[in-house]
Amino acid sequence: MSHAQSPEEVEEAKNIIWAKEQEIYKARPRTGLDYYIANSSPNYIGWPPGIPAPSPLSQLKKNQGLIKIPNAEKLEMYFDDFAMHGDTGVIYYNTHRTMLPDGTEVDQRYHITHVWVKDTDGDWKLLGAMGRLESE
Repeated sequence: MSHAQSPEEVEEAKNIIWAKEQEIYKARPRTGLDYYIANSSPNYIGWPPGIPAPSPLSQLKKNQGLIKIPNAEKLEMYFDDFAMHGDTGVIYYNTHRTMLPDGTEVDQRYHITHVWVKDTDGDWKLLGAMGRLESE
């Protein structure tokens, strides 16, 4: 049931979700998509850059097998904004990747939007994802 949140409740949710977002990228070189998958809703739909259409959690799980671990990816994350209504939070951030998983140096910037929902256990789960390469 939706209800108005206090600024403190919004700040707490933002901090929890931002910490989860940061852990997604910290874990990727060690465990691939395991952390991302473990923190996704069974109803997850995501649209990563370079993919022609959104895809479900089952596709994300298939992609996990394609990732080589460990990898050398390097990137920095920058928080942009957060919105919340009821048990739904939307976070906006951008990343700057300077090394691909295979060690190739790059200069790539991405914009990311993730939709999180609070499950019945009170844990935040990733429901929707959209990433795009920043235009030149």
